[in-house]
Amino acid sequence: MSFVRAPRLLFLTMALLTLAAGSSSADKKPLPESNLTLLDHAITATARTLVARAPIPSGTKIAFEKQPEGAVHPICERAMLGALTDQKIEVMQVAIPTPAPAPSGGVTTADSMPDSIAKGTLEQMNAWRRAHKSEPVFDSPGENMGQPAAESELPLLVVSLDESRVDYPRLFRSGLFGGLHVERRALVTLSAKLLRPDTRAVYWVGSADTSLADYVRKSEVPLLEDSAIPETKGNVPTQSWQKMVEPVLVVGLIIGLVSLFYTNRP
Repeated sequence: MSFVRAPRLLFLTMALLTLAAGSSSADKKPLPESNLTLLDHAITATARTLVARAPIPSGTKIAFEKQPEGAVHPICERAMLGALTDQKIEVMQVAIPTPAPAPSGGVTTADSMPDSIAKGTLEQMNAWRRAHKSEPVFDSPGENMGQPAAESELPLLVVSLDESRVDYPRLFRSGLFGGLHVERRALVTLSAKLLRPDTRAVYWVGSADTSLADYVRKSEVPLLEDSAIPETKGNVPTQSWQKMVEPVLVVGLIIGLVSLFYTNRP
């Protein structure tokens, strides 16, 4: 009698295990946010933290240096502008300064300021710059009092995107017979400095970082990355052979225990 029940119970055990595996694979969900979107969230959170730490009171007017060209830098620029304006800070965007080429052979040209002017007063240097239109003009205190605030009269905020990447630190299986999943993590670090309006001397530096993590199916990783943006790509860990044979060993152990239990019954 016990030998008749053993195959039946064994069949029932295998059916339950198969049903558990099937329900795990049938658990479908929409495709998660792309890696670029996750980076966007991390950059936005980092920008808000950085602006909150900066000594810029609400209602202040500042100059903000534009971000360089790149796939992720426009997201950083938008996040910083959003965080600044949310704090009621008026922002004037300015271009990244380009260094002027040095004159060759020490010869004074129309684009190089003579030593007599360079060693003179600020008004003389401004007059020479206006005449030659070769360098930015920084108005001295008392000049153009009726004009709107120029770039040189505002504190300058310079932001650097030091780190922006997505990686996959961990590979795991969801349950005994579940599919392979990877932990996905977006890492962002921003640094900033504030320069005085008159001398452009640095009077504040700060940084902020954010790490956002979730998990996705391993098979979804190629769909979430953008091949044109290196920051969205990472190396997925490989699965060891011990993890691959683990479900087989567990099933074999269960079958062996069930068979042993019924074969030893009187």
